Amino acid sequence: MATLEKIRKRSTLLLIVVGAALLAFIIGDFFTSGRTLFGTGTTIAKVGDEKIDIQDFQRRYEEANQMYQQQGAKMDPAALQQRVLYGMIQEQLLDKEINDLGIEVSDNELTQAMLGPDAHYAMIQFAQNMGFESPSQLYDVAFNPGKYGVPEDQARQVQQMWLKQEQQMEMMLKQQKFQNLLVGSLVANELDAKAYYDGNAATSHIAYAKKSYSDLPNDKYPVSDSEIKAEYDKQKNAYKVDEEMRRVSYIAVNIEPSTADVAEARKLVDATVANLAATNDLEAVNGDSNFGVDSRSTTLSAITNPQLKNFVADSVTGAVTMLSFINDEFTIAKNLGKKVAVDSINVDLVAYQGDAAGRDSLLAALNSGTPFEEALKMPGVVGGQADVWNTLASTPDNELKEKLLNAGSGYFISDSTANDARIVRVNSKKAPVAIYDYATVTYKVYPSDATVAKLNDDLQEFMSGVTKADSLTIAKAIKAGYALQPAMLTANSATLGNVPYTRNAVKWAMDAKRGEVSPILEDGQNDRLIVVALNEIIKPGFMPISDDIKTALTEKVRNDKKAADLIAQYKGKASDIAGYAGLMQANVDSTEVTFGQMFIAGIGAMESNLLGQVPVTPKGVVAGPLQGNNGVYVYQVYEVDNQSRPYNYQENAARYNQQFGGQAVLQNFFDIMMEDNKVVNNTLKFYND
Repeated sequence: MATLEKIRKRSTLLLIVVGAALLAFIIGDFFTSGRTLFGTGTTIAKVGDEKIDIQDFQRRYEEANQMYQQQGAKMDPAALQQRVLYGMIQEQLLDKEINDLGIEVSDNELTQAMLGPDAHYAMIQFAQNMGFESPSQLYDVAFNPGKYGVPEDQARQVQQMWLKQEQQMEMMLKQQKFQNLLVGSLVANELDAKAYYDGNAATSHIAYAKKSYSDLPNDKYPVSDSEIKAEYDKQKNAYKVDEEMRRVSYIAVNIEPSTADVAEARKLVDATVANLAATNDLEAVNGDSNFGVDSRSTTLSAITNPQLKNFVADSVTGAVTMLSFINDEFTIAKNLGKKVAVDSINVDLVAYQGDAAGRDSLLAALNSGTPFEEALKMPGVVGGQADVWNTLASTPDNELKEKLLNAGSGYFISDSTANDARIVRVNSKKAPVAIYDYATVTYKVYPSDATVAKLNDDLQEFMSGVTKADSLTIAKAIKAGYALQPAMLTANSATLGNVPYTRNAVKWAMDAKRGEVSPILEDGQNDRLIVVALNEIIKPGFMPISDDIKTALTEKVRNDKKAADLIAQYKGKASDIAGYAGLMQANVDSTEVTFGQMFIAGIGAMESNLLGQVPVTPKGVVAGPLQGNNGVYVYQVYEVDNQSRPYNYQENAARYNQQFGGQAVLQNFFDIMMEDNKVVNNTLKFYND
């Protein structure tokens, strides 16, 4: 019966673990949440020629939703759906490669991974999460239920879960084989490893002078539309668009309490403080669902909030204070008393399942001197820990606590049922310390109906004069006290910009026509009022030269002109760094450059010309003027440090593989695969909230 009870207690966890465990390789935990509202067909996504059915997707959502609820986690349902869908897309891509390569797993390999002496860690974790010592013990319960008194219907449920776990383990082993094959096929040869060593072996110490482009006036270097177009054509691949994009502007107004709401709440809180001070314990708020109450018993050192710690330490029993007002929440504290008691004890604990005779035999063996580790191997023992410290300060006064505090030097049964027992020995107790009893009472302030109505009316009044997207401008929004934000959306977008719970706004934008302005929308949590303007629809191909792109291209063309002018002005006019610094009206600085680095101290990132030129410049040579991204440089290498350790093929091959070889390909595998397998995301056809 103990085994049956264990299965009953763990059944919910088992359903969750089976559904979500063993997602292998690079695929992480991808989850989904939501409900189907409308749509045509049953294909939520298409990967190349393969389809992902909405029912499979929904099943994964149910599994993931249970897991998130079990963990007490909260996440935007739209974001969860995109994560799980991306995970399923990854699985499709990976399965296709595995099948094309003919990768198989033998029965023996699968058996060893699930039940062997070196079973896969995922199987061990699976069994332990279910409360069993090993996978073989769980397997025995599933397929030999009579031995443990498990009813047939419960056994069939466990058997089905085991078989599903078997399927997932088989896929996991295939994925591992594929990973090993991929990484093993892309390894550094001797030339690769030596080139990597040479490129990172030397550090050049340089003195340099810099003339920044920002020192030159922009109006002296005009840029024409034809020059911008020419630069755009050179960089065109950087603006490639693989799926339709929509450029929008939006206003998001937080629905939060007004000053009047807070003032009204403060009156209630002040009255509650007075009532708490005038009544015993927490009588003033007991049973009032408007307040959150948290009572604690703890040492002073365990209180992390400094304001609360000071109050508890310095106040008398019955004292009450309004502790804080943070994020629209008032926190009240009340001192409930102080006592001196044992705070911590050190114990050995053994968990036993079986009949009373076996339990008594185990207890006798422990008290007769059987070593703890040996006792753990005795029949019926399902686990145990030695030398464990337990805190008793927050433990309610009860019979078990009394047993622990008054225990002698031997083992005793702390609690038990007909087929279950916990056997404990108290090794030591810390000296009694001061224990403080206190409570915190919280009151959350919410916006009143009047506040929400005014926020809505004000936004409605502002938007009444906005009929087209072009008329919703930053200047107009600022004048009215609003912030107008830009965002780029696709069918894969889970939210509007970084605003959570706004898939309904994404849905509106993806269905709207260019120039349209939305009605006032609310986010999925009723925390914001939102309006959206659709400024532009960008079809697959290349991004048009928008204002942002035009600004960046203009700066690039202008900086090229400034660089050419500066190089012509300085070239050959000095013989040393100090001379060039004088011409530039700049200081001489120093730094270190290694070919493999991304950031140059004192200069910054994105200076690829310097990173490429400095390592091959001979010591003592004055080099430049050289065009950089932020200015023109002249430099001189005055010292070169080489690595102290000699060249080693294995070491440098491993580093090469991590950055350029199999490991690098592995990290980008799915992005690479998506280049050859078009992905169609139909999420918005099924979900819009």
